[in-house]
Amino acid sequence: MIDVYMETFEHPYLLALVPIACVLFTFAVVASVLGANTWAGFLALYTMAVLIICVIGHVAVYTIAYSTEVLRQWRIRRSKLE
Repeated sequence: MIDVYMETFEHPYLLALVPIACVLFTFAVVASVLGANTWAGFLALYTMAVLIICVIGHVAVYTIAYSTEVLRQWRIRRSKLE
């Protein structure tokens, strides 16, 4: 199962942050229901931070992957012109 997960996604460790964010969000909801609004706020803040890190990481990985492919194609076309 882990092998499929590692091969399917470009950077699986970044995607592992999503379940962590879900757990933090669940704890925030529970803390809010119990009346601990300060704890709920901090947990929600950490949830947003984890999701932002995940999004920034995926954008960076996909940008590098796309630009590498474009650069490779450009070099192939350029070598044929010379």
